[in-house]
Amino acid sequence: MERKLKRVKIYSILLSLALYILSLTQTALTYDDFDGRKTHSSLSVLLMGALAILGGGFLEWIVWLANPLYLFGLLAFARSAKASKKVSMAATLLAFSFVMWQRILAAESGRTAPIKSLNFGYWLWLMSLATLTFGIYRYFKQLDKPTLSSPDSLPVK
Repeated sequence: MERKLKRVKIYSILLSLALYILSLTQTALTYDDFDGRKTHSSLSVLLMGALAILGGGFLEWIVWLANPLYLFGLLAFARSAKASKKVSMAATLLAFSFVMWQRILAAESGRTAPIKSLNFGYWLWLMSLATLTFGIYRYFKQLDKPTLSSPDSLPVK
């Protein structure tokens, strides 16, 4: 049972990290600005997102916080901390909330532009967070399951 749990943890972490890294090589979103259609790579969104609050992008920054939450959840899960469940779920929900956005901050002046599409990079990013969350919940569900060798699992007469 312990080997199976270890595999669930390792595979969840590795698959999630692979999807996250792959997402950084893709286009995250496309939007229509006043001077034409523009795209942002996932890597540029990751790097610029940390500074979005300085340019007036408070809500964009809130969604960006899914990244440090993901990292914290990943590290907590590697240490088998149960806090990883809540942190990873929060990261996934924050990332998913972006699906409902219609417009995005296009300039520090406060000008917004309509989002044309969420591209492959965004969906890979979301999948990486969801993969980690699913793996964490699966791991702790199996960990909390009584085994046949534990006294709690014996039938009561």
